[in-house]
Amino acid sequence: MFEVIATEAQASRTVAGWARVEAAATARRLAAMVVLLDQAFAADGSADREQWYLDNWGAVAAEIGAEQNITQGAASHQLLIATALRDRLPHLAALFADGLVSYRVASAITTRTALVRDRDAQKAVDKAFADVLTGWAPMSEEKLNTTIDAIVAEHDPHGVYRTKLTAKGRNIQFDYDGSGMATMFGTLFATHGKALEKRLNLLAHTVCPGDPRTVEQRRADSVHSITHALDYLPCLCGGNDCPGPKTPPKGNAVVYVVVNEDTLDDESDATKAQDASLDGDPDPLFDKPLSEITTCG
Repeated sequence: MFEVIATEAQASRTVAGWARVEAAATARRLAAMVVLLDQAFAADGSADREQWYLDNWGAVAAEIGAEQNITQGAASHQLLIATALRDRLPHLAALFADGLVSYRVASAITTRTALVRDRDAQKAVDKAFADVLTGWAPMSEEKLNTTIDAIVAEHDPHGVYRTKLTAKGRNIQFDYDGSGMATMFGTLFATHGKALEKRLNLLAHTVCPGDPRTVEQRRADSVHSITHALDYLPCLCGGNDCPGPKTPPKGNAVVYVVVNEDTLDDESDATKAQDASLDGDPDPLFDKPLSEITTCG
């Protein structure tokens, strides 16, 4: 059976053509859902049903769910998309009806514009998407959401979609493992994260080419510059003719270590015997080729 369908498809349309037909058919299916919803609200006794356990929305969701052999919850989600296209995003709906926008993109846009409440902002956002959608290249889920949010932010910064739990749970935490290093992790608003990332990158590139640290290490050390209100990262090249800034920040704390005299004379002290290098690329795991290490004989 599939071979017959494939032969018919090859004779009549390209894959792109069938994709457009599919999108247009999906748009009409969603539009039919809205018609059912409007009929439910227009029927006699509609206002009374809003107080029932299964209100108008629930009744329509149950009906279209049964017709598509999907759950009521899945049908309700589709109904949300359908009403959003009709009420908030008519330009997007028109492109969708022509098969020029996929259901995936239409669904993402309706979801991530749900917080845009101002009517003028809704119209501006809808028009902005209509102007650029047909020129979009394929995107990953993350890239698609980021692109949508950027357009929303241009017209309604407060309407950018964020989950409440993630936004309310933003924080910065530190983990100290006793080795003298700390691990920092947390969740920020995307705008704050971008600003911090940009600042660290700028500071990391204020040193001269002779600095022994990797870019990642300089980015990490740039936190020190931020906490001391510096607009540069002190260079560690050690050269007298270094064009980069080398002056350490003022006001550093001085730590006095009190030890016994015999401790200072102990040549077996591991801290005196070890000269650890903290800058530059990590040392290789093996000092010989792997083939020599794993070959017997």
